[in-house]
Amino acid sequence: MIYENWLHTDLLNTRTNFCPPLMGRISCDVLVIGGGFAGLHAALRLAESGKDVVLLERSICGGSSSGKSGGFLTPSTESDLTQLIGLFGIKEAKLIYEIPVQGINLIVNAIKKNNLNCDLQKQDAFYLAISRGDIEILKEEARALKKLGYSSAFCNSKKLQLIHPSRGYHAGLRSRNGYGINSLVYAQELKKALLKKGVRVYEGTEAHKIKNNAAKTHLGSCQADNIIVCIDKMTNEFDKDISKKYYHVQSFLAVSEPLSKLEIKKIFPGQRMMCWDTRHEYTHYRIIGNNRLIIGGGSALTTWYPKHFNSPWVINRVIKDFRSHFPFLEHVKFPYYWNGLIDVTKDLIPIVDYDPKNKSIQYVMGCAGLPFAAFCGDYAARRLLDEKTEDYSKYLGINRRFFISEGLQQFLGKPLSFLLSHLRALTR
Repeated sequence: MIYENWLHTDLLNTRTNFCPPLMGRISCDVLVIGGGFAGLHAALRLAESGKDVVLLERSICGGSSSGKSGGFLTPSTESDLTQLIGLFGIKEAKLIYEIPVQGINLIVNAIKKNNLNCDLQKQDAFYLAISRGDIEILKEEARALKKLGYSSAFCNSKKLQLIHPSRGYHAGLRSRNGYGINSLVYAQELKKALLKKGVRVYEGTEAHKIKNNAAKTHLGSCQADNIIVCIDKMTNEFDKDISKKYYHVQSFLAVSEPLSKLEIKKIFPGQRMMCWDTRHEYTHYRIIGNNRLIIGGGSALTTWYPKHFNSPWVINRVIKDFRSHFPFLEHVKFPYYWNGLIDVTKDLIPIVDYDPKNKSIQYVMGCAGLPFAAFCGDYAARRLLDEKTEDYSKYLGINRRFFISEGLQQFLGKPLSFLLSHLRALTR
């Protein structure tokens, strides 16, 4: 296997140009730091509202978490809807669940409006029970979706074999209104659209520090009236207080060699779907462009590991398990694999809030999932523009209460603090 993000390889087939780094001093109305889905959608909203926008990205747009993902666009989040209802009640759970729903709409609308070529595929979401005991989890989730007015279809083992023939899955829950995309190509395509709208984009430009509303880089600086920070893996050097608010989980992805039409038909006799299972470190997969299969997952040993873990043994274990469900794919090779550190908060809900010491700076952090990221970037921009919008500060606030306080986190350390918080969030 080659340790390489296949999405970067696929990007070579598109017409995208690198935006040179920032050199010298510039100024603008709004500075967006970070060119992932959050930063790009913040810049899009601001540019369409007539603001003079500068976007700084340390790599290439989409080059970090956004462009290393499997491209799932589904309202399902790290927490099941059942868990959200248990934590917040029906009314507030619906409000939170609608966040990724709106994020999907923002992404799909941007694709259609700007004619972005990024392998958009209509794919229903399919949640799979890996044990008989997990069947009730799916039934509870189906009841929760129905209670909040969302459509889904529970599939028992017999019906499951008709729409997704496999071994070892005991039931499925199918939800509509999902899509799959090539997330890295989307980021680059949206960058091109932003350039046409007058946004000044500087790639290969890391913002080291913000001081007096100016972002300092190695070779320049940008002064702005307002700043929206959408970076991941924030260091203590950038801001020691804000960086405490979020951490990451580590996941792995692999891409297969192209499958035949018959092989794909045996996996999905009807419509292609994006699938994941009921494991805590869940396995997920779907068919992407050029008829390849993308598959992802993790392990309990590496999920909260603080650094990139590059060994292929985790993804090889995931692939081996996947093949046990689809033995006819035993011969199919997965030549590419890579890992990614996905930013998360302690309750798995993002943070979008003002800097406690400077209301002209907003932070967007811990967006676990592309729809969450798109919504949160757009939401930060709308708050800056004073557009009338739903107030999510109760759920997205930077100083909301968490199970493990920052004082206790100082003694436990980040990995253990976030592990314990996530276990609590997922079992409530």
